[in-house]
Amino acid sequence: MRLVKFLKVCLCGLRNLFWWLTLFPRKAMFWQKKSDSDSDDGCEYDSTWEDEVKTFKKKKKNLFTSSRRNMYAARDMQEFRRSCTILDDSTPKMRKTSFSHSPTTRYQDHFYNLDFYKGLMRSVPDGVSIYEFHKEWKGKYDRLERVHSYIQWLFPIQEKGMNWEAHVLTKEEIKLFRKDKAAKDNLLKSYELMLDFYGIRLVNSYTGEVTRAYNWRERFDNLNRNTHNNLRITRILKCLGTLGFERFQEKLVRFFLQETLVENRLPNVKQSVLDYFIFAVLNKSERKDLIRFAFCHYQPRKDFVWGPKKILSCTAMYDCASNETDVSGYESKAYEERKRTPSSSSNTEDNSRNFTNGQKSESSQSNHAMCEENPGDQKTSNKGKDKGQVKGEDHQVSSKSPQGGEKNGVGSHVLNRHKSNIF
Repeated sequence: MRLVKFLKVCLCGLRNLFWWLTLFPRKAMFWQKKSDSDSDDGCEYDSTWEDEVKTFKKKKKNLFTSSRRNMYAARDMQEFRRSCTILDDSTPKMRKTSFSHSPTTRYQDHFYNLDFYKGLMRSVPDGVSIYEFHKEWKGKYDRLERVHSYIQWLFPIQEKGMNWEAHVLTKEEIKLFRKDKAAKDNLLKSYELMLDFYGIRLVNSYTGEVTRAYNWRERFDNLNRNTHNNLRITRILKCLGTLGFERFQEKLVRFFLQETLVENRLPNVKQSVLDYFIFAVLNKSERKDLIRFAFCHYQPRKDFVWGPKKILSCTAMYDCASNETDVSGYESKAYEERKRTPSSSSNTEDNSRNFTNGQKSESSQSNHAMCEENPGDQKTSNKGKDKGQVKGEDHQVSSKSPQGGEKNGVGSHVLNRHKSNIF
C-alpha cells in the first residue's frame, strides 16, 4: 500500500511539473510588461525606417513575447520589394530554344505573359484572350467573383498563384514588358476592369488617382463579404509595381486607407491594408507617408504596430493637421453632414473652424520642427510657448509634401528613384 501511494505521489508530481513547464511560458507573455524599446515597432523584415533610426539593430527574439504584427506578411512584402530592384538596367538575354525534329535552331524566347498581353495566346484553362477579357468580362461581376483562374493571367507576378497553369514573370520578361507600349496599355485596361469590379473609378490614367464609382455601395458590400479579394488586390499592387506602374500604387493604397480608417466603410479590408497593401508600395518616401497617414487615423494609437511610434509620434500633430481634408477626391461623411446645416449657422461655424485650424496648423508646424531637433524636449518647449517664453516662432518645416514627398513632376520621382529608395 505504501508503494502504491508513493507511486501516486510521484505521478502527481510529474503531472504538475509538466503542466507548469507547458503553461508558464504562455503566462509569462501576459506577465511581462513591454517597454517602448521592446515594442512591436522594430520589425526585422521591414526596412522602411532603418535610415531614420540611427541605432537600428536587429532585435533578439524573446521566447516570452509575441508580436502583434503579422510577421509572415512583413517577410513576404520585404521579399517582394527586394525582387523588384534593378528591373530596367540590362538588356534581356534571349534563351536558346531548340526544337526537336527541326533542322534549324531558332533563337527566341516564349514569354507567356507578354504574349498573352500582346494577344498572341489565350489564358489557360479558361481559353480567353486579353481582348475578350476587356470586352466580355467587364461588368460581369458574378463571373469575376466566381472564377479564380483569370487573375494570375491579368496580373502576373514573380510568384506562383492558385492557377498552376499560369506562368510566373521572369526578369527578362519583366524588362521586355516594361518597354512594350501595347502590353502596358492592355494592362491599364485590365486594371480599370478590376477597379470597376471593386466599385472604384480611375480618374487620371497618368497619375493613377482613383475615387469611388457610382455603384460603390454594392461593390463595397461584396468586398466586405468575400475577403479573398484582399489577396487579389495584393497581387494587383505587386503587378503594378513590377511592370512599370509604380506611380499607381500609392494612390490606390491611400484610397483604401481612407475607406477603412477614416470612413470605416471596408472593415474587413482594414487588416490587409495595414499588413500588405502599404508595404507593397515600392517608393520608400511614399510608403512612409502612408504609414504616417495610417498612424494619424488608427484607433487606438497605442496598438499601432506598423511603424516606430517614437518617430511617428513626433510628426503626428503635423501630419494629422495636414491630412484633415479628404484625399480620395470626394467629400467625407463629416463634411456632408456639415453641408446639411443651415447657411446662417454654417458661415459662423466655417469662420471659427478656419480660425482654429489656422492656429492648429501653426502650432503643429512648430511642434514638428522642434520634434525633429529634439524629440525629448517637445513637452517642455510647448509649455514655454504657452507662457510666451519661446522666441523665433517662424520654424521651417520640411518642403516635402505630407501626402507624397517632393513632387518634381508627376511620376518622375517614382520612375527615376534610387535603388535605396525601393526597399
